[in-house]
Amino acid sequence: MESTLIVFARLGSPPGDPSDRSCQLPRSAVKLLCSLGARLILVSAFPAEYVRHVQRELRITEAFVCDGGAELHVPANYRRDPDRQDADAAWEIFKFSPPNKAAAVTLLRDLFVGLGSPDILTIGVGCDFDDYGVLAAVDIPVVVRDVMKDQSGLLRYVPGAYLTNATGVEGWAEALAGP
Repeated sequence: MESTLIVFARLGSPPGDPSDRSCQLPRSAVKLLCSLGARLILVSAFPAEYVRHVQRELRITEAFVCDGGAELHVPANYRRDPDRQDADAAWEIFKFSPPNKAAAVTLLRDLFVGLGSPDILTIGVGCDFDDYGVLAAVDIPVVVRDVMKDQSGLLRYVPGAYLTNATGVEGWAEALAGP
């Protein structure tokens, strides 16, 4: 059976908002992940409507975590045919109170196992402590270096996390090339 690669990546601020540019998911990374057959799961502090809008722009329909970890949205057709996605499919929504990104990651991994993907590798890509829940719950945590942020606390709490040498888009490229 073929293994399933699931990449959890932060969906940053809307275009024009420079607040977390260093951790922005580059479109080139999306293309590369899709070409590799990876499942790209966006994780956002923003509401579901914003994430769905970005997914339409990126031409992907995957599960996603939104509202800072308060909700996991899963396309209903995941259970029918995980290789065929329909942008207009209904969504199953799982709520977490309090918000819990680690629980959302774990639930989604378990869902993939239940759908017949026992060989799963999860990678989380983040840049600051807001990404802790995701990074702590994946098999391979990757921190994109950011010279403007103190990442020492995050690295201390996520032992074994790979810290990229490069920043920004180059850091993403390094993260996807493999630690």
